[in-house]
Amino acid sequence: MIDELPAAVGSALLDLTLQQDASAYLQIGKDGILNDMGGDLEHFDLKGLVPGEPATEQLLFLDGMLPLSDTPLTLAAVELSPDHYADIHLLPEAKRDWAVLIDRNNSLYWRAQAQQKANELNLLRRRLRRLESAPAQSSLAAPAMPAPILYNALGMAVLEQQADGGFQLVGMPPAELTMLCPDAWQTGKDLYPQREFPFLENFITEAEGAWSNAVKPRRSGPWVETDARGGEHALEAIAMLWSGRRLLIIELLGERYEEHRGFLQMGRENALLRNYLEEQVHLRTADIRAREEEIALRLVWAAESRDDGETGAHIRRIGLYSEVLASTIGWDRPSVDDIRIAATMHDIGKIGIPDVVLRKPGPLTAEEFTIMKTHPVIGGRILAGSKSPMLQMAKDIALSHHEKWDGSGYPYGLKGEAIPMASRIVALADVFDALVHERVYKAGMSADTAVEIMAMNRGKQFDPNLFDEFLRQRERFELIAQEQSVMLFEGFRGNP
Repeated sequence: MIDELPAAVGSALLDLTLQQDASAYLQIGKDGILNDMGGDLEHFDLKGLVPGEPATEQLLFLDGMLPLSDTPLTLAAVELSPDHYADIHLLPEAKRDWAVLIDRNNSLYWRAQAQQKANELNLLRRRLRRLESAPAQSSLAAPAMPAPILYNALGMAVLEQQADGGFQLVGMPPAELTMLCPDAWQTGKDLYPQREFPFLENFITEAEGAWSNAVKPRRSGPWVETDARGGEHALEAIAMLWSGRRLLIIELLGERYEEHRGFLQMGRENALLRNYLEEQVHLRTADIRAREEEIALRLVWAAESRDDGETGAHIRRIGLYSEVLASTIGWDRPSVDDIRIAATMHDIGKIGIPDVVLRKPGPLTAEEFTIMKTHPVIGGRILAGSKSPMLQMAKDIALSHHEKWDGSGYPYGLKGEAIPMASRIVALADVFDALVHERVYKAGMSADTAVEIMAMNRGKQFDPNLFDEFLRQRERFELIAQEQSVMLFEGFRGNP
């Protein structure tokens, strides 16, 4: 189903699911061997799994299911053990299959709880409707109170506000409330619950809106009181107008509050666990990223060292600028890491430009500029055809970082959103760095002057929203531009 949704919606739904429920994954080769696994395997009581051994011998619930065809399959609410239920999503790929486990214990429990509460509320509504429809004993008599015994049975105390601002108790309060304030629940006398529960003082002022304007009942939200023995009790107040009578209902939340608090705590723990796992994945891939980055930088530097105007520091800075913009517009960490490396390859196509054009110190002729404008296509061809997301991004950047927002760029005259976002980011970074640094054919200029020139091209050359974000991050750009030690290895400095 997620495949049928827009990518952003599907990703959000997946994030929400993984935040709320424990999850784990298993990777199984087409030969049936368990290759990899991760996530919260212990939650599902999956212990002692051995990579390199047959999966079905260790995971009986997969017996007969593998290898998968080309169609994903979902096994709903599978009982992994007497205390563990999970939805198992089987996802096929060309050389392997995936089994993703999503916990169902909580959803099954909360569904049962919700159904029980719905049944209780429906019963209460039916009884109240019967009471409200019963004929009054006298046309002058006040309308009958909605069965306080029902409220008391549900852990609620009902009070009616009097003309002098005090309250009268209707029926008997739950025993747990009398434990909190033994002397405060006497029938036949005015009560002032705000004196016993200071939390209510402000709420009663807010309740005037519900009482005066006959709007829907207003809830105070939970608060906690402590009894004489140190026990804690969660309460909530409800103000409602019923047949012209001002009612204040004080509800004991009891186990529902603890369940709700536990549910919220579980959500927080899942979010923390997810952040921890993301950080661990990032740390585990950091060394791989560093190797990829150094290889890319060395190769790009080798290609671009023919251009006297380009330096290793420039190549590295373009990646750092791009990293800043990508992170501030909300890209996820793997994509930010990708653009930091991919951006360095933006001009790799210059390897195919003749020296007479590439290394010319003065302005290019029209013919020479036509030759120079072929370097994006050359770069795109060099980087095309890779299955690596980072190299796919590098291909887009190399091919379209000279396109302009108004469609006047090259090589294809792409316009607006048709230009890949990564290319729009690198275009800003490349122009800023070129303006503020010295080249063999020009002097560097101040950041103020560079920004003024770039601002004239907002909405023409540059994506206007991205340019506004660039202005907000200008200080970080200037720090990168001033940094003298951004080179990743000594070769960038020209040393042997």
